[in-house]
Amino acid sequence: MKDVPVMNIHDANVTALDLLAGLESGFALSVLDSSPDCIKILDLQGRLLFMNRNGMCAMEIAQFAEVADRPWPSLWPAKSHALLEGAVEAAIRGEVRSFEAFCPTARGNPRWWHVTSAPVRGARGVERIIVTSRDITELVQARTSLEEEVAAKNEALRRQKLLLSEIDHRVKNSFAAVMGLLRMQARRHRGDPSGQALTDAATRIATLARVHDQLHLDPSAPDLVLCDYIGALAGDLGQALNARVEMGQLPDLPIRVNATQAAGIGQLVAELIGNAIKHSGGRRRARVLVDIEPLAEGLSIAVQDNGPGLPEGFDPAAQDGLGMQICLTYVEQMQGRLEHGRSDLGGARFRAIIRPEPLAAH
Repeated sequence: MKDVPVMNIHDANVTALDLLAGLESGFALSVLDSSPDCIKILDLQGRLLFMNRNGMCAMEIAQFAEVADRPWPSLWPAKSHALLEGAVEAAIRGEVRSFEAFCPTARGNPRWWHVTSAPVRGARGVERIIVTSRDITELVQARTSLEEEVAAKNEALRRQKLLLSEIDHRVKNSFAAVMGLLRMQARRHRGDPSGQALTDAATRIATLARVHDQLHLDPSAPDLVLCDYIGALAGDLGQALNARVEMGQLPDLPIRVNATQAAGIGQLVAELIGNAIKHSGGRRRARVLVDIEPLAEGLSIAVQDNGPGLPEGFDPAAQDGLGMQICLTYVEQMQGRLEHGRSDLGGARFRAIIRPEPLAAH
């Protein structure tokens, strides 16, 4: 295979000059006229000496004589004059300037331009100024439309946030009103089964209120860290029910769930903690331990207490209490199961194995 001679840049330049010998002016004019941009040549006073053919079309100027020898800034709105005069002064100093500005055509049609001004040097230094203006009207319109769309969405989000805040406030008030009514009725029926049922109902409403509060600490977050949420909820319940509720075994990596799943898990854990405290019995203060462990089949949440433990032959499905039925319902919704047995604290231990979706570790 024959070697192909390589032409260096100097040789290429010399060849181009040879080809253009005697044709330099005509070639330069052809290059200027072939450009889709509006190209202008100014003298050092900023007056128009030349405008290419496509530039006159873009500016909707019929004849160059209409603008010849006019100061370049005079073609622009008054508010842009200082910007253009600064570009001329910078070019005289040998600097290049670029900017975006609005200027209508000679017929008054609105246009946005990306403008670059640069010096043209000769034997005596900077002798002319060349200005290139590119029509970016469509780009600016698209950008403006996008900015308006973003502003509209931000306003919608702001209104939604205000609305959610108002809904949150009303939900809290509703919880408080319902709890007040239930407790008032419970006092009227103190000592009979209906009074205890009303007290239990008030406690469950209080639990729902705490779940709601924990979920709305950061309403802008799409999901939350499950262990932080359960830990805060457990602390609230322990304080409200005068019990010692602690977090035990926790996963090494944070587990995140969305708000809907967190509400279900929170209600399940709240019922298990409430049952543990309610049935712990004795004169000593109830102690409850919550363990969270990720498994290959899903997630394990165990709640154990220091109470008397479960009776012989205990079957969760056979219990007619509302609390246990709530626990079984939530476990079934999350495609899991509920296990029970004796705890390391000497009392009862319930372990829910659930499948929250999506379950992501970060």
